[in-house]
Amino acid sequence: MSPEVFLQQWQSFVARWADAERTEKGSGAHLIDGLLEHGLAHQDGEAPTTAPSETDLMACEIEVVRRSGAVDVAAYLGTDPPLKPRDGDAVRHFCQRGRTLLRNPSLDFDLWWYLGEHLDGDVDGINPLLHHVLVGRFVGLPTRPEPLTENVPAPLGASGAVRRACLVVGADPDGLVAPHVVRFVRELGRFGDVFYLGRQPLLDGELEKLDGLVVESWEQRVDDSATAKGAILARDLVGWDTLEQYDEVVIVDDDHYLVRPLDEVFATMDERACDWWALRVTSPRFLGEGPDREPIGVDEAKRRYLKPSSIRANETLTRDMAITAFRAPVVADPGFRRVMERMIPRTGSTRMTRRHDLGLTRYLAARGYELGVHDDVLRPNDQPFGPTGFELVESGRYPLLSRSYLVNNPDRIPDFARWRVRLGAWVPGDVLDEIEAHLVRVSSDASLQRSFAIVTREDGTVDFHDPMTPEEFQVVDETVPKYDHWWAFPVCAYDHTFAGNERAVFDEIRDDPSIKKIILTKSRRIDVTGENVVIVPIESPEAQYYLARSRFVFVKHTLTGNVPWPMSAITHDVINLWHGIPLKRFGMASAGLDEETRQTLMTKHGYSRAVIVSSRMDALAMSAAFFPVSYPDMWPTGLPRNDFVTRPEEQLPDDFRAMAQRLRDEVAGRRLVMFLPTFRDGQGESQYQFDESELARLAKWAERHNAVIGVREHMADRGRTYSRALMPLGAIDLSAHRYPDLEILYREADALISDYSSCLVDFLLTGKPVMSFAYDYERYSNAERGLFYQLDRVLPGPVCRSFEDLAAALDTVFDPLTPEQAEEYDWKRRIFFDHLDDQASWRVVQRVKGLYLDEQRS
Repeated sequence: MSPEVFLQQWQSFVARWADAERTEKGSGAHLIDGLLEHGLAHQDGEAPTTAPSETDLMACEIEVVRRSGAVDVAAYLGTDPPLKPRDGDAVRHFCQRGRTLLRNPSLDFDLWWYLGEHLDGDVDGINPLLHHVLVGRFVGLPTRPEPLTENVPAPLGASGAVRRACLVVGADPDGLVAPHVVRFVRELGRFGDVFYLGRQPLLDGELEKLDGLVVESWEQRVDDSATAKGAILARDLVGWDTLEQYDEVVIVDDDHYLVRPLDEVFATMDERACDWWALRVTSPRFLGEGPDREPIGVDEAKRRYLKPSSIRANETLTRDMAITAFRAPVVADPGFRRVMERMIPRTGSTRMTRRHDLGLTRYLAARGYELGVHDDVLRPNDQPFGPTGFELVESGRYPLLSRSYLVNNPDRIPDFARWRVRLGAWVPGDVLDEIEAHLVRVSSDASLQRSFAIVTREDGTVDFHDPMTPEEFQVVDETVPKYDHWWAFPVCAYDHTFAGNERAVFDEIRDDPSIKKIILTKSRRIDVTGENVVIVPIESPEAQYYLARSRFVFVKHTLTGNVPWPMSAITHDVINLWHGIPLKRFGMASAGLDEETRQTLMTKHGYSRAVIVSSRMDALAMSAAFFPVSYPDMWPTGLPRNDFVTRPEEQLPDDFRAMAQRLRDEVAGRRLVMFLPTFRDGQGESQYQFDESELARLAKWAERHNAVIGVREHMADRGRTYSRALMPLGAIDLSAHRYPDLEILYREADALISDYSSCLVDFLLTGKPVMSFAYDYERYSNAERGLFYQLDRVLPGPVCRSFEDLAAALDTVFDPLTPEQAEEYDWKRRIFFDHLDDQASWRVVQRVKGLYLDEQRS
């Protein structure tokens, strides 16, 4: 019975049971007894006239499981520490919460394994125990992995004779194979055949850095745990048939830096009699042995916490996933392969990733495979860089430095900023330089600064460098003075860039010493210079100090969206720079707003002292969207960022010129056609799905016209549907991480495709071809958001309602305009642009200064 049929049959039964219960409480029990006797397959499966409520579905599920007796109540409640549900009801707890936490209902039922083996693997979907009592037990589905009949693990012997495959998956947001990765791969190559997967698109020539170091290399977008990434290599790229020829398959996590040679690790583990191994194990349940919280040996740790079956998920040891090795008997196990492959499509949350890795450990334990551990003790509250972490590395027991732990510092350990000093005595300086360069380039700057700001004071106490609470900040904000010459610039709330209008205004005043410029950062490191410039993380005490005293705050969206602290709209002047000229309706002008949303938007918009607009026509749309901000408070200065589009290149900031040259190098003489789709409420599900033939036609069009497509999805879009579809065609990644300044893209592009994004209008400033791929025009304009304008009337380019229309438009996109078309283009551009010069930023600065200079004169 498929999951879909199960759900239909189950809902039909619940509807009948609920009707009986509403007629007379308890009268549905005989229906449940019949269900348990004959199974769900023998029930009437017609879809109910009215779908049962979630309350009825859960109530019936609890009663079915209770009457089945499938929950071992004593074992379920008797864990260490004991489980104490509020109502004492073990069955209710299991059905409502326990199963999503991977608590097994009994020692004979492995919930995670059953879920993946017999259902679709969705822990929030069908209750596996319910499926078992209604379907599985009638058809003989096993409830846990079958233990091995005989298993005597043996050491591999001398390292020189071991055939080992190393699966390495690397990720770099800038598309690089970094020096530390090359060094790690070279070291692994001393002990086996290395296969490398770059899990994000790489720049041309980057994989060539691994020539001679790897057997084969690939690049493919992958999001998930180290084990899941290794599974993609094993199944889809290297192949299980190839891997089963090796004595051992090693999966390496790319989130670690190699700081010691691996000779001792492999020599030690080759002599260990085991079926699989990891560098270390931890357990959240182990708090230390005795009053001094001493560690215990690994053998004792496995006896306590690595049992063939258990109730609680965290009764299982957690392995360190930096390096995990599986020997031939495990690799040949079909069940192991299935568990690995189930991880492949499960991208998403860290919680889900941990569930899958935990499920793999539990599977191997249930089968009876012996786990080997390089570090022979289990320590309390242990982490690679916890209280004893640097000692672990220094002692040689751990050869790696964890980037994520160093950056995130979840245990809030002081003096991480001294990591180079701690390791510098025995790690070569060039290796530390490689690590530091990568650490700074790819890590969240806010997290890194927060981690490194925790220090030990001279008196031995710890300064955690915590900001004020929102309530404390609000009190300070209401009492401290506000300075006219302190201007605060929070970075973008979505992609954390300092770009667009806010960057243009900053550049206009960067060398003005009379104005203090405060840039408030998030995850991206911001490097700009100027007179009287301060750059601090927005969630730091320093940011609170400056924000509370800044009269002017320049935002890209709303104050509450860009700033995490409660600020007074009375004592601060918020200048909303926005980020484009809208075609689609938004804010208060959106179609179908409910009253609660209207009130929320009015509150958010009420913080704005002024909104920057491009033209008087644009002001009409923006005043409707930003109500209650009125039309006189729409400042038609032109958008500051357009200065970067119209200004001569030699007058652009150095980083803009460098970015333009980098883009030209990547385009390599081809014609660049940008594809910049807008944000959609449904994200991936509502975006156009190119089929194979359409993608092939796009590829041939690009070849025929010496063109290349560049893809940049909306800053709030997390689905990345178009990138996944078009990158295999050789499209260029124009994402904000790689090219934060959209104005450079406008300057360099030869044409633009969008759907309803404001970039369609912004791009008109260049005079280059634009087209709208409006495949769902009726739905979008009437249902999702609505549009301020009819595209056909304001866009001087084709509005394509189908892929055929788009293909036809692309075939003529580079044709020169006729005089009539050029005239039409010009007057439509004038609708949206009162200014075509490069002085918008200057006009904004003069308007802002006018607010306080006029006050001083009066």
